[in-house]
Amino acid sequence: MPGIVEPELLEEPEPAPVELPVDNTPPRPYVVFKQHVELDIDFRHQRVRGRSHILVVPLEPVREVYIDARQCHIDLGGVTVSNCPATASYDDPCDLLYTPQGYEWSAPQWPLRKRRVERLLHRRRNEVPVMLHDLACCQPLDGSLRVTLPSAEEVKKKNRDVPKAEQQEMLIHNDGTVQGYRISIPFELKNVHNGLHFVGVDEGDVRYPYLYTRHTVEPGSASSIFPCIDDPGCRNSWKISITCPRTLGDAFRQPTLAQPHPHGTTTLNGHRKGKPGDDVPARRDYVLTEEDKQLEMTVVCSGWLAGEVIDKDDESRKTMTFEVDSNKAAKHIGFAVGPFEHVDLWSEFRSEEDDNKLGVSAAKVHGYCLPGRADEVRNTCAALVTAVDYFVLHFGRYPFENYKICFVDDMVEDTIPLCAFSLCSNRLLYPEDIIDTDIDTTRTLVYSLASQWFGVNIVPNTKADIWLVVGIAWFMTDYFMKQLCGNNTFRFRMKTMADRLVEVDVKRPSLHDIGEHLYLGSFEVDFMNLKAPLVLFILDRRLSKSSGSAGISRIISRMVSKANTSTQANDDVLPSDQFRKACEKIASTRLESFWNQWVIGSGCPRFDVFQRFNKKKLCVEMTVRQTQDIAAAKVKPIDKNDFWRDVREETHAVYAGELQQSFTGPMTIRIHEADGTPYEHIVEIREDGARSVRFEIPYNTKYKRLKRNRRQRERAMANNNAKEEGQKELYYLGDVIQHADDIEEWGFRDWDEETEAKMDQESYEWIRMDADFEWICDMKTNLPAYMYASQLQQDRDVAAQQDSMLFLRQSFAKSGAHPLVSTILTRTLLDPRYFYGIRLMAAEELPRHAVQEQVDWIGLRHLQKAYQHFFCQPGSTTPRPNDFSDKRQYMIQCAVPEAMAHIRGEDGRCPKEARRFILKLLQTNNNSENVYSDQFYICRLIKALAICQIPDEKKAKPKLAMSLSFGDADNEDEIMAEPVDTEPDEFREQALEEIERYRRRDEYATSFQNCFTVAALDALCVLMKANVIPLEPLTFVQYLQDRTCDVVRIKACEGLIELGLLDNPEFLQFFFSLVSTDPSPFVRDQLFKLLCRGLASIAIGEKPDPSKQTVQPVKEGLDLVVEQENTIMEERRKARARKEDLHEALKALKEHTENDEGLQEVIWQALESPVLTVTEYINLLEVCSLLVDDYPSLTVTRKLPQVWSVTRGDRIRDRKFEMKFKRTFRTKSRGVYASPAPLPPAPPQPESKRIVLNLNRTPSISSKSGVSTQGQLQPLRAPNPAPPLPPTPGSVPAPTQPKKPSISVPVSKPVTAPEPATTPKSLVASPAPVVKVPKQPINNTTPVSTKPIAKPTMKPIPKPLNKPMAKPLAKPVVKPTPKLPGTQEKAMKNGEPRRDSISVLPPIRPTIESLQAEPKVHSPKVNGHDSLTVKPPKPLKRASTELESSRPSKIVKLNTSKIIGAMKQLKPTPVKSRSKFITVNFTAWDRLKLHERKKSPASVTIRAAGKKPTSDKKSSINSSHSTVHGSSRATPGIAGGAPKPSHKATHRSTPKATPPPQSRPRSSTPATTQPPSSSQLDSSGGKPRKPLPDMTRKPLPSAVSNSQPTPSKTSSTSPVPKPAPKPAQPKFKIKLKPSS
Repeated sequence: MPGIVEPELLEEPEPAPVELPVDNTPPRPYVVFKQHVELDIDFRHQRVRGRSHILVVPLEPVREVYIDARQCHIDLGGVTVSNCPATASYDDPCDLLYTPQGYEWSAPQWPLRKRRVERLLHRRRNEVPVMLHDLACCQPLDGSLRVTLPSAEEVKKKNRDVPKAEQQEMLIHNDGTVQGYRISIPFELKNVHNGLHFVGVDEGDVRYPYLYTRHTVEPGSASSIFPCIDDPGCRNSWKISITCPRTLGDAFRQPTLAQPHPHGTTTLNGHRKGKPGDDVPARRDYVLTEEDKQLEMTVVCSGWLAGEVIDKDDESRKTMTFEVDSNKAAKHIGFAVGPFEHVDLWSEFRSEEDDNKLGVSAAKVHGYCLPGRADEVRNTCAALVTAVDYFVLHFGRYPFENYKICFVDDMVEDTIPLCAFSLCSNRLLYPEDIIDTDIDTTRTLVYSLASQWFGVNIVPNTKADIWLVVGIAWFMTDYFMKQLCGNNTFRFRMKTMADRLVEVDVKRPSLHDIGEHLYLGSFEVDFMNLKAPLVLFILDRRLSKSSGSAGISRIISRMVSKANTSTQANDDVLPSDQFRKACEKIASTRLESFWNQWVIGSGCPRFDVFQRFNKKKLCVEMTVRQTQDIAAAKVKPIDKNDFWRDVREETHAVYAGELQQSFTGPMTIRIHEADGTPYEHIVEIREDGARSVRFEIPYNTKYKRLKRNRRQRERAMANNNAKEEGQKELYYLGDVIQHADDIEEWGFRDWDEETEAKMDQESYEWIRMDADFEWICDMKTNLPAYMYASQLQQDRDVAAQQDSMLFLRQSFAKSGAHPLVSTILTRTLLDPRYFYGIRLMAAEELPRHAVQEQVDWIGLRHLQKAYQHFFCQPGSTTPRPNDFSDKRQYMIQCAVPEAMAHIRGEDGRCPKEARRFILKLLQTNNNSENVYSDQFYICRLIKALAICQIPDEKKAKPKLAMSLSFGDADNEDEIMAEPVDTEPDEFREQALEEIERYRRRDEYATSFQNCFTVAALDALCVLMKANVIPLEPLTFVQYLQDRTCDVVRIKACEGLIELGLLDNPEFLQFFFSLVSTDPSPFVRDQLFKLLCRGLASIAIGEKPDPSKQTVQPVKEGLDLVVEQENTIMEERRKARARKEDLHEALKALKEHTENDEGLQEVIWQALESPVLTVTEYINLLEVCSLLVDDYPSLTVTRKLPQVWSVTRGDRIRDRKFEMKFKRTFRTKSRGVYASPAPLPPAPPQPESKRIVLNLNRTPSISSKSGVSTQGQLQPLRAPNPAPPLPPTPGSVPAPTQPKKPSISVPVSKPVTAPEPATTPKSLVASPAPVVKVPKQPINNTTPVSTKPIAKPTMKPIPKPLNKPMAKPLAKPVVKPTPKLPGTQEKAMKNGEPRRDSISVLPPIRPTIESLQAEPKVHSPKVNGHDSLTVKPPKPLKRASTELESSRPSKIVKLNTSKIIGAMKQLKPTPVKSRSKFITVNFTAWDRLKLHERKKSPASVTIRAAGKKPTSDKKSSINSSHSTVHGSSRATPGIAGGAPKPSHKATHRSTPKATPPPQSRPRSSTPATTQPPSSSQLDSSGGKPRKPLPDMTRKPLPSAVSNSQPTPSKTSSTSPVPKPAPKPAQPKFKIKLKPSS
């Protein structure tokens, strides 16, 4: 039975919440003392069963224990607590990932699905520091498993006969006290993809079968493997017992014939037929060779191996047990099970001398890999043993017994550090002949090793301290790499990282805050890995310089020693405040400003330095100005590589850290004066309001010596060989090719005379800012170019040389190509004494100086000569055979062809000479004599071959066809055109042939990680994207098969996305299916990143849409035609906004995909994929929110309720009958039976009252009321219109009616009236607004259905609130109406309306009755002082017992009974219209001048009969009515009345919103109510009137003893004569007072 579910809270989805919800779950007052996990691995069915034993120690009396468990089947009946049966409940939060039964939803319902999985989304928690966990509490992640603890008496009774050792293990002491409870939980994993990953067991996967654990930055992965307390601060000792097959053959042993197949059947070819609903993945019969069957299965786990035993019942299975003695969190526990091959690294790479030197501190390093890759492990991990020894000697003893490293497939991360164990990806392994990836791979592996000290053994105290632990691990790694690769490599890497950080650290979170946002994605982790070690590096530089000590290394060694030797639990916890105090103690200075700027703040400083030599003062005047605020204010275009990060940070309220306007600290300035002597000066960068600091640095050289003489002497000595070769290197670098013949051959240039004259006049050679590398900054100076050239040639610091190269790169925009700069760069490239990184920078810069006009291709000739000089036969262009024994020269050999490929001429194309040179290198490549592989070298040549064919669009000019015709008919076909150059086409064919040759080569001789195919696909993608070759997507599609290598499939998908195929709806749908169904987590992760890049290209409009391109106007002659100028400018503005504004880009992206129903279906199917992890599910759901508009309604299908009926059949035997049962479904709702409420005590009888009529008072008219006449209706206006609320069914407002006199009946007896609890205070105190009531064109005879129509809308419909509503206007007829207090009876009973009399009501909740067969309109009104008022169009002031003006009045006392009787005699004339009734409960007795009475409040009910309007026959009052009960101190809006209808919904009551009440001061003038004319009454006279609720109050007393009885039905509906219109009737006011 389908229905529409409307969520209450989905009013309008916000794309960017201001703040994430905070999880205020209090910490649990218990800790985990020890945990024992037993696992049983079943490879054949990918099933894991086990039991988790958790020893919990309550710190205070607790009744329940909360344990984390995800995606588990838990046998709740088997849960025990200290051997006692326990009551447990389990609510798996991952069940929310699946679609509930009966839900019929699609992609537009993504908000509902996101709300459904809120428990799995990241929540900000009130974090408890780790230091407080051990002795205070724990914080479970979900607490999905609740276990009730038995009493201590039950535990002692149950374990009375248990051995003493086991009792002590369960913390049951001899004195009878129970200190802890051992909770045993049997479980079975039902979805292994979130915490485990099986490899080689699926259909078609021919790899060796094994499994390993998966881990994430945030908690949640450990609880997906086994039940535990998944809290990083909850640390305890562990024992892990894993039972697995003994050999690989035992893992896939066929079941015996007596054993049936578990599921389905097996076909002849061995493939299994799957059945719908199978919970076990389908797999074929695994075929293994005899050799593979004998492979031993090994368990690699955290901790140390405690034992290995063979199962007594089944010899094909074994159990390996590992123990972790120290306290570790659950996220640091992991394992891998498979046929791994062991490699003993420590005995193979550690000499006996080093082993004796280290002694007991020598750590054993073990390597594990799949069979056949042991040599790659030895080659890749050769430096690990050296790194362990280095860390032990410099920082402290290794905290564990051994270190294990295991290489597996399909890992998303490169490494995952665990306790004494690291999982690493097989992508890091490389053979001995590969030399391109050794440094980066070694650094990654060494970081995983350093994390054993900081990250696993020493943990951060809070999330704000994560950066410190990560930074120290990278700090240790970089210092080992410094020893391994040299100081130049270390400083060059630090300088490169610092320049990168200055570029990316704009509007990013600070290090202190980024720990809270690591869950967003790997981009946050990468940023922290970049900035954290750099901040510690400059801190170490400042500490070492100020104190002269070892800096941070000394602090690290102290912390490691304390953590290894101390017995206190908190010594292995690192808070940042403690580390800062240790640094301040060593440096003897405060680091508060440093911490605020680099840790708590964000951004990096940018300096503009201006220098000038003052000859009078003999000093250098320097001004340093900080400009980081200018860089932060610039609008950066959206980078498609950072698009997903921008979206995630925007939607998850990630705010940038506070930008530091001024960075402070010491800076070292080194001035190389004219004599060549460097002088260092330390200045202090202070905080200044203008953000600029001025210094005067003294000049030390007394007699300035000209540099020209020194330079000439140095050149003479170089030419005459006056000094030895070792001494010749002392004066400057880059002094190669100095002979005149060589200079002429190479085309080198020297400084001209004008420049040398300037150089001679300088007082110093160059100035080096921040010489000691104490800042991460961008430095710009006004030094001339020749000073940077001197710094490049004479400064030995590689960081100074890198600064010079960066200046030459940045100054190209001002100076342009110059032969002198090309000469300097070429000599830098040729000089092997330079660091190879500086030489690579010179090679990359030379193509910019290879132009034809200014320098006649000087850069191209220099690159060619350099390659011939190093790698060709002497005197020829024939390359020599490859020799990569010198890796520095190998890097140059790879860089020169790539640099030549970037040369462009004036026509935007690469010159023919450069293109042919690259092609020749690829064709004549010879690696026969090389001991190292040339595969990466060939890949770089393929890349250069593709780049050289791409034209530069900025320089390329359109070719104009030129034809000459002399008008002769015979010569019209003769066209004089330039000869077509066929060389580019020929070159393209030859290049494609070479690319295709290497692509096919991978099919029969596989290269390392299929690098040939990857390079060929990349080259073809570049050429197709540049329209050099035709677009052929099938070239890439053929590599999307499942059995293709992962990197090749990823590259093929990347090529298709770069070619813009995501614009194709069919391919986008196919790509979503790839992202969600690929069995490899690594492939899914990479494909998702490619998907984000492709969506970013669509969002920023990287590829223009041909359908939206404007048609260019036609130009004829010299006339310029400009058409649609505004449209063109608007399109350009939108295109520019898409590239800079994220919201505009997202809007354009949604417009591109919102109408694609096929895409929505595929996205929704992708979310149903069983292989997705929680993180991948959330990412896809967020992508769905970017592409699809939300639709917060869904169809839910429920089963009809079953109804059983029974009939008695014939009698079978004595006292036995045949009973026939029949099952049916209920399709109609049951009747609603009102349950009577308990009757309150009888209210007291009110005293007799008197009515005082003031005939002299002139009624006052409210300034806010609408005035209407007999012929014209003027609606009332609301003071402040508000959004409408939906009306309640059964209420339709009445139109505005002509003015009539009103009766005000105030009572002067104060009675205490309690306020109803359901009415808000803010609504009770505010008066009713005056609203417009338009006419309702509704048929007089046909009732209008007021049931809300469930119409799907794109925006949620707000829920009607208990707010004041507009009241229908009608003429009142006073009728007594008794009703029981506290009850709400139905208006119709047995089809007949009920007639009531005036009564006094207690305050009840305001209600609006539903539509009846004969509707009547009731118009209640309660003024600001809670007195009952039925008002004419010109309202009177509110009734009061006191005089409200100084005008004299005459008071006449009347009898109440006479007035009531007179009003009853006014019987309406029979008209076609129906009678209208209004019921108002008056409860504001306490406002009137009555005597004290501590009883329940009294109410007055007035019934009013309306009149028929003169010309309105379509009034809505004939089709609806409302009955409203007022409450104490209630405004008229709250008391009742129909809401204001919308002008679009007059025939049907579609829910709309009504204006909220307007708060205004109390006034003596009440709101105006315009009753209808008497002509509106029903002329038939037989229509029943609207019934009023029964009352228990007695009617008001009158002067006579006999009050008028309740009129009968006949009298109430009898025709009433139509009164004559009165031109001007006197207004009167009735005041009701108690009679004496």
